[in-house]
Amino acid sequence: DGVRRRVVGHAAAPVANTACRIDECALGSFIADAMVASVHGAEVALMNAGGIRTGLPGGELTLGDVLTMLPFGNTVATLKLSGADLQAAIANGLARMGAGAFPQVAGLRITWNRLAAPEARLVALEVAGPGGFVPIDPARLYLVVTNNFLRGGGDGYGMLRDRAVAPYDAGPGLDETVAAAITAGGSFAPRVAGRFVGR
Repeated sequence: DGVRRRVVGHAAAPVANTACRIDECALGSFIADAMVASVHGAEVALMNAGGIRTGLPGGELTLGDVLTMLPFGNTVATLKLSGADLQAAIANGLARMGAGAFPQVAGLRITWNRLAAPEARLVALEVAGPGGFVPIDPARLYLVVTNNFLRGGGDGYGMLRDRAVAPYDAGPGLDETVAAAITAGGSFAPRVAGRFVGR
């Protein structure tokens, strides 16, 4: 109980998770940013919306609030993945719009059509670089950070299990990583980062 009561930050207003399974959401963007920032050299982060079980309240934020939001005890996991397999991973998540597999990302810009057939929703995928976003290179290996549930193939992300190069699943707890990012950021006011474009 003492651990759960530890204050990790302050939110100006409540932050909901209601849109996270159907579109980019502020909590998803913040969590993905925290993940990619926690791993030296990481280029892309991928988080499943189903792992974000609740929003966060306004006012004082405790570790207990973070544990309620991220209750599964997941660890931060890393792997190298080809651009083609990363594109397949994003397509898998978009095909499951409305379900827990829907992707929340950092380091990517996703052009999609939510009105298309599930398997055709991904229109284009770009990766952040020094000069801005560039088209993904299908043959290049990217350093990806995710959680150990997805890395193990959960939510249909079998490519993260079967096509991973140099996978590592024993990173720090995802909850602690996010709590540290809240503390480091001062007043907590996440916002949608514009990583999903299209209709």
